[in-house]
Amino acid sequence: MSSASPPVPWTIKYKPKSLSEVIGNEESKKRIVEWLRSWEKGISEKKALFIYGPPGIGKTATVEALANDFNMELIMTDASTYRIEETVKRFAGRASQMGSLFGKKKLIVFDEVDGITGTADTGGLAEIIKVIENTRVPVILIANDAWDPRFASLRGISLLVEFKRLPVTEVVKHLVRICAKEGITAEEKALKFIAERSSGDVRSAILDLQALAQGKDKLT
Repeated sequence: MSSASPPVPWTIKYKPKSLSEVIGNEESKKRIVEWLRSWEKGISEKKALFIYGPPGIGKTATVEALANDFNMELIMTDASTYRIEETVKRFAGRASQMGSLFGKKKLIVFDEVDGITGTADTGGLAEIIKVIENTRVPVILIANDAWDPRFASLRGISLLVEFKRLPVTEVVKHLVRICAKEGITAEEKALKFIAERSSGDVRSAILDLQALAQGKDKLT
């Protein structure tokens, strides 16, 4: 007899599909949109955008929502790729020059850049720098810490945009919306406790809410 499928993580179920659904960091989101719009007039002065900030605050979700809003083909890779210089070279070299198979404009994203190997002269980092210098499409880098000394060269050729931890009130509002959609009655003190414990990490807060609310219609 087959067992029931595990529940879909609420971080996936309630993942924002549009920038308007991404909570917090309003000024940072505006700067990202302005930068992407600058590509409509030709190749932007800063070919890369470097988004940085603590984990779980919506950096990657923002970029995915941005691609949806602008109807762009998202070409994304993450830290596991950066350990092999040749893989970065193959992925990014093709992506930054080729037209989309679907006729959409492309957006190249290097996620979890903190996991990169090498220096500005060698390894995966050197290859990413080459991609940015030669690209004809927008490139976005995402990391927890843009001020790592290894990233000095990346900072010099990128527009830096910081994402900050979300305030407790913003996290609570988001949890309230999820509870309403799930048909859960939740006391504010319970949601505030989850939000405070997450320290502004909305992803962590949503996972905690799901764990605590599983099989319940009331949370106190």
